[in-house]
Amino acid sequence: METKIENFTSRMAALMGRLRREMNGAVVESMQRAGVRGMLNYGVSIPTLRAIAREQGSDHAFARFLFKQQVRELRLAAASIAEPSRVTPSEAEEWVAGAGSLEIVDEVAMCLLSRASVEVHRAMTDSWLRGEDSLRCYASLMTLNRTLIPAEELFPAIYDLLKRFPEDRNVARAALAYSTFHYGAYALEEFPDTPSGRFVREELHALFA
Repeated sequence: METKIENFTSRMAALMGRLRREMNGAVVESMQRAGVRGMLNYGVSIPTLRAIAREQGSDHAFARFLFKQQVRELRLAAASIAEPSRVTPSEAEEWVAGAGSLEIVDEVAMCLLSRASVEVHRAMTDSWLRGEDSLRCYASLMTLNRTLIPAEELFPAIYDLLKRFPEDRNVARAALAYSTFHYGAYALEEFPDTPSGRFVREELHALFA
């Protein structure tokens, strides 16, 4: 009888074959020139990956298996194959810590964590955003801008983040993404006078002035 791991391995092999047919060498080269290295990369576009992932259906255990592989496309596809309702706060940390790139964190945040339980979202607001792990802070903002957590509740935490990580451009980018989505809930002058805070203010002013 075929074991679950054997089943996952054969399914992954079939999926890899599907991905290879969509390989884009020019994208792979451009990503390598930009410094994206460390895992196998076929250069498949995000929309194509999501369509391929939909063909797999929802399978949380298979998604976790794929996410452990050193393949960009498998990790990205896993975010769409996983089941949001099964993600716990501790598992959410594993998805973020094991992503391997901001691109994958973004996809995990949008396709999986933003659709997870309120318990997961509250862990982000009550713990992640107050910690010293800038990647978890980044993932929190990229997740929470697609949830029902009130913006008025999060902007004080964003202010604090821009003070605690004054030079972190990734945190600033996440703060900008959130603030752009919720523009009008907070005044521009309320962002701190730090390099990251000024970056957010200036970008918002350019967008909405």
